[in-house]
Amino acid sequence: MSTILIVDDEPMARDIIEGFLAREGYILAFAENGPETFAYLDANPVDIILLDVMLPGMDGYTICRRIKTDVRRQHIPVILVTALGSNEDLEQGFEARADDFLTKPVSDVELKARVRSLLRIKHQYDELQRALKLREDLAHMIVHDMRSPITAIIGYSNLLQTKGSLSAEDTEDVNKIYSHARRLNSFLNDMLMVAKMEDAGEMILYRTDQDVNQLINEVITEQQIIARLKRCELVVQLPADGPRLAVDANLFRRVLDNLISNAIKFSSPQGKIV
Repeated sequence: MSTILIVDDEPMARDIIEGFLAREGYILAFAENGPETFAYLDANPVDIILLDVMLPGMDGYTICRRIKTDVRRQHIPVILVTALGSNEDLEQGFEARADDFLTKPVSDVELKARVRSLLRIKHQYDELQRALKLREDLAHMIVHDMRSPITAIIGYSNLLQTKGSLSAEDTEDVNKIYSHARRLNSFLNDMLMVAKMEDAGEMILYRTDQDVNQLINEVITEQQIIARLKRCELVVQLPADGPRLAVDANLFRRVLDNLISNAIKFSSPQGKIV
């Protein structure tokens, strides 16, 4: 059942609109000004807003503009209801990003038609959002499920690299398997990072006290194999007593990993990376 928020400071105007929509099966809610409007929106889901322009304090244009610049609410259709009919008034409404207009005195037929039209669009938007959320959840689940087999490939490849019984050709093949598994694992980490950013709406850092030298050496150890495949020399110059910093270890490794892998990728064979 759709919820319509009717914002008007005149009781008679609210009663008229309520009378027109009472038999349409909607849930009707009411507000008389801007603060009441936002208080209701904070506490309840709304499918469409019928917003009078001439309101005390905060006018309808301002309320509409605030709604349409709020990512939590900008998808809610807003119909401006006004007794004003000049081109300047319409232009101001468009600038406030109103979805439609109704002129007072409100027509029964026109009101119902506009409401039904915008509700169809709103419901289609809601269905699309649900489908996108389902796809995102499925993608996140697949990414998480892929991490275990990829981690196993990296681990067993690393184990084979430590064995001295492999031929030079087999060793090179194992190094390639390890290198490509590492790249795939890097892609998965990027996807997980993007997912976390989308969920939170910002980059969140999980800082812990870390030995920076140790973090760098961990990345270097993994990248040395790729450097050998490219026939590049990877030289590490670190201070004896590296600093301890409060950093997000995973993101720190990702930055280092990307920097060094790009250096290897764009270096010529027999190049030297310091």
